[in-house]
Amino acid sequence: MALRHPTLDIRLNSICCIGAGYVGGPTCATIALKCPHIKVTIVDLNEARIAAWNSDDLPIYEPGLYEVVKQCRGKNLFFSTDVKSA
Repeated sequence: MALRHPTLDIRLNSICCIGAGYVGGPTCATIALKCPHIKVTIVDLNEARIAAWNSDDLPIYEPGLYEVVKQCRGKNLFFSTDVKSA
């Protein structure tokens, strides 16, 4: 059961981020780490970029990002090119 937001009184159980670049990727990976009850999907039309996020060779470097992605990917953090399904 998803938690209800205390002010907005809505259930928040998933987030879709459009754009897996320097802002979307690290930001949403951090959200996934800090909010394990929320499914975070990051979508991008660039197949090579999504393939990199789904590998051990991330497309960008930020200190600690690899560890965050590795911990969350496949649990509540997902990378896809399928915008409609996300």
